[in-house]
Amino acid sequence: MAWLCGSALALACLALNRRVLDFGFLYLRDDDVNVTLNPHMGGIDLARLKWMFTDWSYVRRYIPLGWLNFSATYEFAGLDPRPYHAVALGLYVLNTGLVFALVLHALRLFVPGGRAGGLTVWDAGAAALAAGWWALHPFRVETTAWISGNLYGQAVALLLASLVAYLRTYLTAGRRRSAWLCLAAAGYSASLLTYPVALGAPFLLVGLDWLHARTPAGTPFRRLLAEKVVFFAPLAAVLAVTLAARFGNTEVFGAVPGMRELPLASRIAQSAYVAAYYVWKPWWPVGLSPLYDTLVDFSPLDPAFVLSTAAVAAVCALALLSFRRRPALAAVWFGYLALAAPFFGLTEKPHMASDRYGCFLNVIMAAVIAAGLARIAAPRARAWASALSLAVVGVLAFLSWRQLAVWSDDRAQHAYVAAGIRNAELLDDFTSRQLILEFLRGDEKAASEAVAARLRIRPAAQGFLKAARIIADKQRISAYYGPVSYLAILQERAGLAFARAGETREADDHLEDALRLDSRFYQAAYDRSIVLLRLGRCEDALHSFLLSERWAPSGLTAEQRRAFLGLLEKVSLAAGRPLLASAARTAMAR
Repeated sequence: MAWLCGSALALACLALNRRVLDFGFLYLRDDDVNVTLNPHMGGIDLARLKWMFTDWSYVRRYIPLGWLNFSATYEFAGLDPRPYHAVALGLYVLNTGLVFALVLHALRLFVPGGRAGGLTVWDAGAAALAAGWWALHPFRVETTAWISGNLYGQAVALLLASLVAYLRTYLTAGRRRSAWLCLAAAGYSASLLTYPVALGAPFLLVGLDWLHARTPAGTPFRRLLAEKVVFFAPLAAVLAVTLAARFGNTEVFGAVPGMRELPLASRIAQSAYVAAYYVWKPWWPVGLSPLYDTLVDFSPLDPAFVLSTAAVAAVCALALLSFRRRPALAAVWFGYLALAAPFFGLTEKPHMASDRYGCFLNVIMAAVIAAGLARIAAPRARAWASALSLAVVGVLAFLSWRQLAVWSDDRAQHAYVAAGIRNAELLDDFTSRQLILEFLRGDEKAASEAVAARLRIRPAAQGFLKAARIIADKQRISAYYGPVSYLAILQERAGLAFARAGETREADDHLEDALRLDSRFYQAAYDRSIVLLRLGRCEDALHSFLLSERWAPSGLTAEQRRAFLGLLEKVSLAAGRPLLASAARTAMAR
């Protein structure tokens, strides 16, 4: 039954989300920073590996295994978005299977009555329904449909694998137990090195240890607690580097807010709101957005924050008062708060409660759902519970299908997000980004006029000042490039930078992408012809050269023709192709 349910879950996930394979990169939504315009991104080599494992300033995070994911994909995909989305889809299906396995282990170990002798068919069905709730929930869309979400997908996969391995330590002994413990610690460390969002996981493990120690076959709690050093050591190291990166890179990402900008009362209210949000929002997943404005400008006395603070405080008090009679409540609740703590935004203003953070937190809720279903004993009650659960999962799948459209295209996403923003300051900033995107995509006249109009109203608006600088930079180089989209120019510049660094494969990928963005970009076609010659692809280089000569408004310069033909002759001779070398020499003589 477990294998059948797992197969059904995988097929449902693929059927619902397979169209993400046709989505592209989302510029101005971090895909440009992480992949397409990342000056460090390319195939795997020693220099790039050194950058991955020594840099934490580029995105204010130390994420070497996250960069390794993108670089490994780049190795066979270049700048084609489809393989990146395939990796995201694969991670999503893998995570669904790991959630299912984790819930099965949790049922076996912690459901009252115990399942030490094995799981029942109903247990497998309850775990599958709970895993389906997690997998088909619209909260999963952000990490599945967004290429930059691969960082979260990989971090979740490694964390879930770590938790499964750790639960196995409760069921084994001796060397096998030590092996599972080492695997759990390695998986957790790898998750942190992919993206440090599971910082609170060791505290959840302490709660599980406490529950396990109370069972008849449990290991002494002190021994289990001592073993946590293999989890707290990587936690301390990654946390120290993460804080150093955040506090040290203020020029790009802004200063960490002090008590004047974000008072203690506001920090408490914001933390309580985030903690409560990931409890109630999964049960009302409508109006989802890649960008929320609730925490941009708020008062701790606003009703939503007062209610959140009161609710979180009440559950904490209940968990403490009843921890002897209901130890699972304390373990689950405080473990949840520990996992949620990195998302409280204590070093950020403004802060966003993003859907992607639910990847970790909703796993706890899925385990609670499975535990509730598993305790149903009457056949009729089980039938009703199954029908209701399937109906809920079906509604969630429908909402996910609709939410996928938001991530299909960057223009569609920007329009969708702007329609839902109510905060005037954030809307102003987001509108400037939307106009930058339109300008980059080639709608330069309308975007320039809109930016100028906004600056007449608000001359000091930082977002529109940034847009004006981008427009001015494009106008400065227009005489050289002609009417080419600025995004294509950025890719052409990136290609030249890689070419100067001797990374010809990466240079070709960026120049090819520039031509995809603007199919008659003659300068990119000419630059690519030189790069292709360095790669030894003479015919492709000649084809690209002839296209650039055809598209150039006044034809290529004599210097450009001599440079290409001279290099063509040299490469052809080295490749043992004297006829092509002779043709290049003859063309130069004309």
